Amino acid sequence: MNAFLKRERAYGGCFDRVPVPIPAEGEVLLKVHSTAICGTDIHIYAWNGWAQANIKKVPLIMGHEFVGTIVELGKGVRSLKVGDVVSGETHINCGLCYQCRNGMQHICANLKLPGLHRDGSFAEFMAYPESCLVRLPESIPIEYGALMEPLGVGVSAVENAQVAGANVVVVGSGPIGLGVIAVAHAMGARKIIALDVMEYRLGLAKRCGAEHAVDTSKSDPGEFVREQTHGVGADVVFDASGNPRAIAGAFKYLRKGGEVHLLGLPSEPTAIDLAPDVIFKEATVYGYHGRKMFSTWTRMLGLIESGRIELESLISHRLPLTDAEKAFELLLRGEDASKILLLP
Repeated sequence: MNAFLKRERAYGGCFDRVPVPIPAEGEVLLKVHSTAICGTDIHIYAWNGWAQANIKKVPLIMGHEFVGTIVELGKGVRSLKVGDVVSGETHINCGLCYQCRNGMQHICANLKLPGLHRDGSFAEFMAYPESCLVRLPESIPIEYGALMEPLGVGVSAVENAQVAGANVVVVGSGPIGLGVIAVAHAMGARKIIALDVMEYRLGLAKRCGAEHAVDTSKSDPGEFVREQTHGVGADVVFDASGNPRAIAGAFKYLRKGGEVHLLGLPSEPTAIDLAPDVIFKEATVYGYHGRKMFSTWTRMLGLIESGRIELESLISHRLPLTDAEKAFELLLRGEDASKILLLP
């Protein structure tokens, strides 16, 4: 089959022919319909410090945001059948550790993720555990299944935050940030301020529900937030940028008693002035590794089916898998691109 791999511990990736995987017990074989490029994939492709510290298996088929059709069942599969259209929860948990036995399967102590710890979705076929697949309703366009994984991060964070009637700031208007904006808007945020440095993405942020979209390369976001909140500061800040300077700066315009929700993945350590920005503010800080298994999926599917959020605005390109390298370079150059779907 055709696949896009990380063959070397260096910048880039390559398109190649590899064997079709054989589903193990409890797994199914999927024919991948669509797979999307995530910020984590960009870290791996660019081979930055985070990737060097976290990627142990090379060669590796990249990718973990996907939707596909089941074409073969492994031994012991009971809840799914050939022909089912499914999207995947990327947290493959052990079911035995402390976290798994206490309702925190998504942060399992022995967590495995496709495209990081095992071969992923940038391929024509993919073997995957039955326990981590979610059947997609016919009412949802099939390619939207490839957006469920990143959208779920935003749904989980917004569900956990106090956004109803709140002044919300979303730092970063990439796919995760756009999902946060759309969900916060659907859940009744009073005012949503989107921050980014790309005009294209700021335009998408307004389409998704942001009242204000601020280019932080041209104006001071802290001053703007304080003006819009009558000097009080933001009630809730979501960081979807992973930019260390942007994260540290967000604490400056958070109000006392406010919440910061961290969804972005920094590629280097972040310095935060804890005394004035967290301790004396009595700020609450949350981190997110993904979605709740599987309550987030239930809420997410309901929001989409009800028409409260739409996903078409998140998709900027649909490209064949053979153009994966071109897609990565588009994203790394910061051109007019958001969520890119690769079609095997």
